[in-house]
Amino acid sequence: MRYESNYLIEYRFQGSAKRNIRSMIHHLKEKFHLPTSGKVVPHITLAGGFTTNNEKKLLKDFVSICSKSPLSKFTIDGFGYFANETGVIYINIKADENLKKFRWNISQTIRKYCKLRKFDLTKDFKFHATLVLGLGDGEFSRIKKYIDEFKEPQYKQVLIRATILRNGKIWYEYDFLQRRLLNRIEALSNRELTKTFHLLDEYLKGSYNPDAGLVPIESWISKIPFIGKFLARWKGYL
Repeated sequence: MRYESNYLIEYRFQGSAKRNIRSMIHHLKEKFHLPTSGKVVPHITLAGGFTTNNEKKLLKDFVSICSKSPLSKFTIDGFGYFANETGVIYINIKADENLKKFRWNISQTIRKYCKLRKFDLTKDFKFHATLVLGLGDGEFSRIKKYIDEFKEPQYKQVLIRATILRNGKIWYEYDFLQRRLLNRIEALSNRELTKTFHLLDEYLKGSYNPDAGLVPIESWISKIPFIGKFLARWKGYL
């Protein structure tokens, strides 16, 4: 019997947003004695989990869609709840049109050869970052009441990378600031992340446009300039 890998496409938070969301998750789990499992990785799921029998095409389509997609932005906008489904409490995400189109393009392209979930196939997709899930009715009510007293987070973000996981581990990432695909080693590299943050800072200052050179997939690698090694401030966007 052939083993099928499981894939997930997501955005992984970085910087202060990552630290704040992770801290909130840990706080809720400790306060309400919820089970913990593994490392907490704050993220927004864009597709999956799903399986496929055509891994090569999946990666090719992922890179093709990313390389042709303009930079996306979103707003972290308070909290939300899936009360009648899996007992989920989440941070609400307001996606801009670029992000909505990006996710929809992924869904419509890979659905032809990937086994997607029902919610991945709907255009009315609920963007969110899960805080806790799998809550029973009592737990859900207590945590909802508690979190309703929190000051709701309100700040903007730039989707700097899209990550594709295979069996729970980073397989590849596409960097929208560097405009190139990163393998697992590069995706986990602080040096590469420093390059990305520098370009983000230049973008926020108006001196760099990551969308200016949107080119066919076969030629974008050669157009990435060398970036100096330093970590710039990114003005609350991460």
